[in-house]
Amino acid sequence: MVQSFRPVPERPESGLVPVASNIWTIEAKESLCFRPPAQPRYPYTHRAVVIRLDDGSLFVISPIQLNLDLRADIDRLGTVKYLVSPNNLHHLHLGDWSQVYPDAKLYASPRLAPKRKDLTFYTTLSTDKPEPEWDGQIDQCIFGSGNGWFDEIVFFHRESRTIVFTDLIMDFDPSTFSSISRVTTRWNQMYQHTPRGVQLVHMFDRISLHDSLKIIRAWEPDRAIVAHSPWLCVEGKERVGDFFNKAFDWLTPKPAIIETVMGIGRLSTLLFLILPIHAFIVLTADILYPKLRKPSQGQ
Repeated sequence: MVQSFRPVPERPESGLVPVASNIWTIEAKESLCFRPPAQPRYPYTHRAVVIRLDDGSLFVISPIQLNLDLRADIDRLGTVKYLVSPNNLHHLHLGDWSQVYPDAKLYASPRLAPKRKDLTFYTTLSTDKPEPEWDGQIDQCIFGSGNGWFDEIVFFHRESRTIVFTDLIMDFDPSTFSSISRVTTRWNQMYQHTPRGVQLVHMFDRISLHDSLKIIRAWEPDRAIVAHSPWLCVEGKERVGDFFNKAFDWLTPKPAIIETVMGIGRLSTLLFLILPIHAFIVLTADILYPKLRKPSQGQ
């Protein structure tokens, strides 16, 4: 299986890196720290995606930290009109962008609006039907039931034939991790794959996921962008198809009896292994350790 990963330019001319016609990424200079279930805390490289629509307006997926230089680059492209959260984890900088671009509409992913009551969302994207503002230019697919613990909106830019994933697929550079983190990230399948934690929260809606996978395959994208990866995009229709096969092998249909047994196994793993380990790590690393460390620092 041959795959073509376009590298991120080492010295981009601006904060916006062109992917294809009218689509760019914004490569974050800083990493976000996040703790997956039953995992250490990892530094996540991340990126936003900017799409310019036919009327010159800008559609921004997963806005990242905004600075003056980046704002100048953005303003040269067009007018920011749509700020989109693709899932309920990618929302940290929506408020900052909304203050800078007060006329832009904010679009929530499922379950985000109650989480961010400080923001005023125009609507929640909870169906596969695009909004009229970008219908015919950007397709979308809710990867999940629409009401699940972790549903993600996958977008497809028709002009450039580029599909955009956020947390459904991840990839990391193992050289940036400690030895123990390399072991746990591989256990969690965080290399060109759907992380195990995301798989487990979708243990009861596999049928809807199979339907979603059919939709995104039918788009036949020529490029795939992943929010967390050390490369810019996968290129080539056949190569993107191979990439899908590897990333979503956990969704290969199985006989009903096998799926039922595996479902029980997933639920048991989640309840009796992952959640207790996660609670222990959070208790020791985030609660007890900081309290024990403070007295020693004062001595």
